[in-house]
Amino acid sequence: MTFYEWRTQLRLCNALVLLAEGHDTLHTANACGWANPSSFTAAFSAVIGTTPGRYRTRSSG
Repeated sequence: MTFYEWRTQLRLCNALVLLAEGHDTLHTANACGWANPSSFTAAFSAVIGTTPGRYRTRSSG
């Protein structure tokens, strides 16, 4: 695993916690170090397989 991959995994783990707590995509992207919500959504979807918004909806239900 490269440093870039490791860093992305760590940031996504933190994002999963924030989304499960009910934070929105903008807050989560900023808190986890992404430059914008669009790049966060792309990375999240590529690894997790769904969008942050859908994940948050399923986690809060």
